[in-house]
Amino acid sequence: MLFKILREYFRRITRNYKVYAVSILGMSVAIIASFHIYHFVYKELSVDKFHEKRKDIYRVLETPPSSSYRNVQTPPPLGNYLKDILPEVIDFSRVVNNNAPINFIIDGKKIELDIIYVDASFFELFSFKFIKGSLHAFKENKNSIIISRRKARQLFGEEEAIGKIIESYNVVSSQQMEYTIAGIIEDIPENSTLQSDVLLNLKSHPLVSYTDTHEDKGWRTGFTDLYLYLPNAKDVNGITKKIEDLLFEKAKGNGSGDVDRNNYKYELQRLDTIYFNSFDISNQGKKGSLQFINILVLVGVLTLVLAIFNYVLMNLGLSINRTEEFKMRRYLGGSKLNIYLLLLFESFFNIVVCFILTLLTYPLISGIFRKLLTSNYEFSWYHDKALLSLFLFIILVIGSIIGTLEFILSYKSIFGAGRGKNKKWNSAWFSKKIIVGFQLVLLIGLLSSILLISKQVQYIQTKDLGFDKNVVFISPPGLDDVLLNELRSKSYINSLAIGDMLFNEKFNLEDVKIESSQGELKAMLIRGDTNYLDTYGLQLKLGRNIKSNKKPLFSNRFRVGWTPQKTDDLIEVLVNEEFVKKANLKKPLGMVFKSTNINNAVIVGVIKDVYNTPLHSPIYPMIIGYGFNNFPMQFLQVSFDKNRKDELIAFLSNLYIQNDITYDDSKKDEILYKVDYEDFYDLELQLKRLLEAFTVIVLFISLLGLVAISLFITESKTKEIGIRKVNGATIKEIMLMLNKDFIKWVAIAFVIACPISYYAMRKWLENFAYKTELSWWVFALAGLFTLVIALLTVSWQTYRAATRNPVESLRDE
Repeated sequence: MLFKILREYFRRITRNYKVYAVSILGMSVAIIASFHIYHFVYKELSVDKFHEKRKDIYRVLETPPSSSYRNVQTPPPLGNYLKDILPEVIDFSRVVNNNAPINFIIDGKKIELDIIYVDASFFELFSFKFIKGSLHAFKENKNSIIISRRKARQLFGEEEAIGKIIESYNVVSSQQMEYTIAGIIEDIPENSTLQSDVLLNLKSHPLVSYTDTHEDKGWRTGFTDLYLYLPNAKDVNGITKKIEDLLFEKAKGNGSGDVDRNNYKYELQRLDTIYFNSFDISNQGKKGSLQFINILVLVGVLTLVLAIFNYVLMNLGLSINRTEEFKMRRYLGGSKLNIYLLLLFESFFNIVVCFILTLLTYPLISGIFRKLLTSNYEFSWYHDKALLSLFLFIILVIGSIIGTLEFILSYKSIFGAGRGKNKKWNSAWFSKKIIVGFQLVLLIGLLSSILLISKQVQYIQTKDLGFDKNVVFISPPGLDDVLLNELRSKSYINSLAIGDMLFNEKFNLEDVKIESSQGELKAMLIRGDTNYLDTYGLQLKLGRNIKSNKKPLFSNRFRVGWTPQKTDDLIEVLVNEEFVKKANLKKPLGMVFKSTNINNAVIVGVIKDVYNTPLHSPIYPMIIGYGFNNFPMQFLQVSFDKNRKDELIAFLSNLYIQNDITYDDSKKDEILYKVDYEDFYDLELQLKRLLEAFTVIVLFISLLGLVAISLFITESKTKEIGIRKVNGATIKEIMLMLNKDFIKWVAIAFVIACPISYYAMRKWLENFAYKTELSWWVFALAGLFTLVIALLTVSWQTYRAATRNPVESLRDE
């Protein structure tokens, strides 16, 4: 029986191979795209799910009320303190991401490895499995190290790595150490937020060693990520409040000056929620976006729905042409169920063919999708069996939906009493209008959306931010006055300033109080010396630049427990126009104010507003000055001749080598750090690329559908065309008759798609404080493009029908 069905099926494919090839091709494109989206979404949603204790591990986050970001860095003694004080804290682990260059010497070669420092309890809380070695050795020896299988193979080949000794030199602390490899773990999975191939014992960290013996200073600084194990926690919010109270009391007792309880706000973030809830955490490397996942899922579903409709549309025409075959089956005793099962089998068979094509093409096009989705996820037959099985199940469900839709939509044509090809076609005509209309609505909506997103991206990329975007900043470890003096002597240096970066995605706002008017506002404080204005090319609107006899403090050496001491001296500052506006200052020059970190400041100049945060945010009031306290500035802001960039890099690289700092020629461009302003719009650029790819897929599938429906329409009107030609109709008149329906469909689709696209894009643009306009021509262009494409696609078929000899179509009448 099955063999007979297959034989008949292949016979039909042979007779109508063009239509079958087009329908299979359209469905395959959709399933291939959907599989790659599904693979990415599946992997994203599985991040950190392999940890057995994921629902009982919480990360401690600081959430400052006047800050644009949350902070993961906590005081080193906090974990032990909470374990002793709070019975809910069963265990804890601290993690320190290494920011200071460390040179490792292996077999006489100096290399730099990406490392993290962890407590021994790290391996008891998280599910990273040992292959060799022991956790006991890591606990007992503070100078021990654990590496991944991949790193062991890379460093030592087939040699035994356990017990190997590695020399290291910390450039900042000038600390020399020897580490012993105590264990090898399985490679950390790609779907883990914690990533490293080299893990050092936290006790060997120079700052942790210092704070262990000077606990009072350890409470004044934060640099450890703290994970708490709370298996019995019933009131997480209550535990959070206890942590806030404890830290507030510690701050008061450690002489941190005036402390405000309202500034001590914390949050406990469960491990399995970290990945998608860390968009505002700057110190986390791996993070995801639920918004992007939702868009991807919508894209995948729409692609499949479009392909299903298109496939059904093509096969409806074939099913109508098979009406006599189905009626014959009925006369021979075949039931409606038999015909339904036949259509179901054919759809299952076709969908499995598409699935096989998806697997065969994966190695060829996976790189394209990884680049499109900026993903490093690889598909593995061994590890991803569950993923593949679930997708196969989804595919079979789609096959059953297709078979059922074919049966329902062609029911009247097959089982109705009417005869004639036109009647058979008209019985399913309304369904076909809906399918074609859906395709056109989706295409117009996508085209208008991608045009508007491109318009906003262009606006972002060409927006004048009001300052010199080519300024770079330098912060080489261990170099202070030496670097300053050397740079000032170079002819290719236009200007050099000591201060903070002007452009910031993450920032804190100061509470500012104007003395004369008692006005209050929040403002961004940017430290910068007297050269800061010229270096960044800021425009002075009123007053003069700051002056000071004080030498700016410059050092990037980190001092543990250093509490900044504010000065009572009157400090000259610059403010921006937004500051003047928000403070309602009629005559800003000479106004004195104080803030969170400033005891006494006077306004001597007003600068033009600049866009020094991503365009998602509005312009904030801003203060520029220096010398507010004894805390040194850490960066050099450099304006230089771009044509002599190589000379500057060569000078800095030689300086690095002279001071025994690791330098790699392959990373020479990293010596000069320049803000990549497009990095702050990664999600928007990724969305633009995704919608461009999706539009191409939708356009391709829609064209296939339009070709199919134009073919079926011209076939159903063959005799009508012949009669019209005999009666004197011209080719132009016949083509107009055949094409006018497509023009109507595009017009109706345009009316439906425009308001939907307008609403969606207006909501998307609400993410930006500064945005482009929703121009009418964007929607008009999308509609016009769709109309032209539709007419070009169907006209070749209608032209063939219009130029056909009427004798051929009427000879049997």
